[in-house]
Amino acid sequence: MKTTSYQLRCYGTEPEPVDHKLRSPEGSELLLEVEFAGVCHSDVYIKEGYQDLGDGERIDFAETTMPMPLTMGHEIVGRVVSAGPDADPALIGKRRLIYPWIGCGQCQSCHAGFENHCETPHTLGIFAQGGYGRHVVVPKSRYLVDIGDIDPAWASTLACSGLTVFSALQQLMPVKPGSSVAIIGAGGLGLMAVTVARALGIERIVVCDIDDDKLKVALELGANAVVNTSKAEDGPAMLRQASDGCLYGVLDTVGLPSTANLAIASVMKGSRIVLIGLQGGRIPLPLPSLPFKALSLVGTYTGTLGELKALVGLAREGKLSAMPVWHREMSCLCDSLSRLKQGKVVGRIVLSP
Repeated sequence: MKTTSYQLRCYGTEPEPVDHKLRSPEGSELLLEVEFAGVCHSDVYIKEGYQDLGDGERIDFAETTMPMPLTMGHEIVGRVVSAGPDADPALIGKRRLIYPWIGCGQCQSCHAGFENHCETPHTLGIFAQGGYGRHVVVPKSRYLVDIGDIDPAWASTLACSGLTVFSALQQLMPVKPGSSVAIIGAGGLGLMAVTVARALGIERIVVCDIDDDKLKVALELGANAVVNTSKAEDGPAMLRQASDGCLYGVLDTVGLPSTANLAIASVMKGSRIVLIGLQGGRIPLPLPSLPFKALSLVGTYTGTLGELKALVGLAREGKLSAMPVWHREMSCLCDSLSRLKQGKVVGRIVLSP
């Protein structure tokens, strides 16, 4: 039997549809027919082949263990169509969300439940073949999450954008009474962060972006105030004003020197800044400013399987508002990546084969 996948054959090129033999699941593996695959900004970086570290330095993905050719795509909802001899056949026909941040299963992080921190990961769509195609193989049933009757297209986005901000927001909890949390960037991550923050009980949320259309959606999802930083002569002053001078926590979903500096200059003493975005660069950081301001600057990378199940639980209970989802055919993958790079997407693009 044959299947089709959109394969990246060389960094810096476009993914191409390739017909190939469909591999039967072995051992505890399960084969899923892909129904929906969300498009993540990480795929833009992978396609380009590097991560910018600033000052001319970068991570060259050709020097990593990423397989090539690679089928990207790590936000996946599909139906189980076959199971290996050691897998549960009762799952066949079931629709499931896939936890893609799969680890080696042997290291201390994996044994502790932090597969997203594994040093030798097998992440679907990054270090193993992913969901931009008709089928995907998952190594074990434990990575399949029941989404119940929530919209499966939107549910696919919970595997990365939702999980990442859910885990990041946990690192801000508990929020100091009477204070605000700012979300820098109103892309897929930022808009998801608004609805997740509301579900977690954060009372005052301020969103910053350079696009008024995205900021309008942020308000519709529950933000209390927004700041267009492209129109602000003094961004930190505007952000402090919007947060009533009590900005305790920041989620930087962009990850540029300008956004990191905005966060550092805006928070009050004893605050936390969680960096999510990967756009790249570096900042000069006077080290005494961290203890003097009692400031925590934290990086975070996706989240655990347990956190994804908790997030899906909130969605199934109706506590999350769905951000805008743009449904497109899988053949629109290259155009979708281009639009995402150019900042032309409000919400999340979700592809279907």
